[in-house]
Amino acid sequence: MIATAALLLLAATSTPDASLGLSKTGVFDVPAPPAVRAEDSSPGEKPAPPRAYPGAPPAIPHGIADFLPITRTQNLCLDCHAVKEKKPGEATPIPASHYRDLRRAPGAPRGRIAGARHVCTACHATRSDAAPLAGSTFGR
Repeated sequence: MIATAALLLLAATSTPDASLGLSKTGVFDVPAPPAVRAEDSSPGEKPAPPRAYPGAPPAIPHGIADFLPITRTQNLCLDCHAVKEKKPGEATPIPASHYRDLRRAPGAPRGRIAGARHVCTACHATRSDAAPLAGSTFGR
């Protein structure tokens, strides 16, 4: 009897699924995502955006459509970024940490990019005009 009363009370106070989560639609709706425009500027055309938080991988400040796919055997990013030091008007150098194999030999720098670091977009995000899905005060 008490279980039935509790179930009836729960049913009477249920929350509509449209008020749950970030999406304000029902859980069975499949809304189309808003259209976004990917960054299409050329390298060097725009300044690097600020990092999302201290120590965050920097965002890619230019379009990458012409550089895809980025793989271990095909990485056009290295053509510009595999330089020893930053010079005015040139690409930001790849940091020394990317020349260390953190899995097999973390203390030994290598003469080439470590295997796990070849796919730049695994950590470095590209820019777009997409609005944030939710507000955030992280890092502020």
